[in-house]
Amino acid sequence: MTDREDSSDIAIWHAPELKAELLRGRFVDFSYDVHTHETACFALLTHGAIRIRMRGSEFVARQGDLYAIDADEAHAGWPVDDGGWRQRTLYVDMLHLRRLAGEEHAAHARPLAGPIIRDAGLADALYTMHRCSQEQGPALLRDQAYLNFAAGLTGRYLHHAVTPPDAGAERAAVRSAREFLDQHLDDQVSLEDIAAAAGLPAFQLFRAFERALGMTPHAYQRQARVRLAIQLIRRGHALVEAGVMSGFSDQAHLTRWFRRFMGVTPGQYQRAVLGKAAR
Repeated sequence: MTDREDSSDIAIWHAPELKAELLRGRFVDFSYDVHTHETACFALLTHGAIRIRMRGSEFVARQGDLYAIDADEAHAGWPVDDGGWRQRTLYVDMLHLRRLAGEEHAAHARPLAGPIIRDAGLADALYTMHRCSQEQGPALLRDQAYLNFAAGLTGRYLHHAVTPPDAGAERAAVRSAREFLDQHLDDQVSLEDIAAAAGLPAFQLFRAFERALGMTPHAYQRQARVRLAIQLIRRGHALVEAGVMSGFSDQAHLTRWFRRFMGVTPGQYQRAVLGKAAR
């Protein structure tokens, strides 16, 4: 299960039949900044190794490993050595995977185990599905592999749902701070502005925000801007327009942060969601 791809060979595409987006490529001298995804992310290492930071710890994923990251789980990644790494990634809503697997009470969220999953059968199912989608292979083989992946994941690598303790005023303040940032992406806002909207002293809000989300308000603002740019690109907006509307000062800043979060440029992503990506 090894991909042999050129160092510049990175592609991302939308797969409506899977209700997912897929990426494959090689990354050399590249690091993912701290970011989150709006869906779950499953990345299969097909060559090399990547060091991942999340949940206050660091992990190394190597060839054959699958790293699984929940939606809105803050994480960062960088190469272990000069050889970089190759990966095949699936971005998909966990609710869709649970429904595919026929999991009872699929409407209730259950957090992913991991982040490193070492399961040869699960890795093979993801790899087979991914290659079939890339090469437009047999639809039945693709769907069977996808179903096997969903069933294996939900059957073995989801924790039992746990109701989080009520964090009271801080929890409500963090929610208010996120809403304020989401509504002021194109503005220059200060920590005092956010704290005033959230109803907490600035220092207390800063600590509560970082503890709850795994990133600072500034990092969240960058993340939210990229997410808005993604939504605008999906709706057909031009890249320049998407950059301005999402609060980036110029196209270079949009490209820089988009690639550091997504691994591809805005142009590559635009071609993918318009169905013109080279697979």
